[in-house]
Amino acid sequence: SNVTRLPMWCFYGCNSLLSVTIPNNVTKIDDCAFGCCSSLQSVTIPKNVTKIGTIAFSYCSSLANVVIPDGIKE
Repeated sequence: SNVTRLPMWCFYGCNSLLSVTIPNNVTKIDDCAFGCCSSLQSVTIPKNVTKIGTIAFSYCSSLANVVIPDGIKE
């Protein structure tokens, strides 16, 4: 896949998401990319990600596990 960025609002309100493993080629997660994903419980972020936008996971009320690698700059 050529996707290197998860753009703003890309998964906003996707209430069917339970778990997400972001691919290794992604380097940026923009603002509110997963906002209001109320069923999202787990997120794994690869080591290549250097930026996670403001409120990227806002209102993810079921989110209990997030693996964030070292090296996040923003």
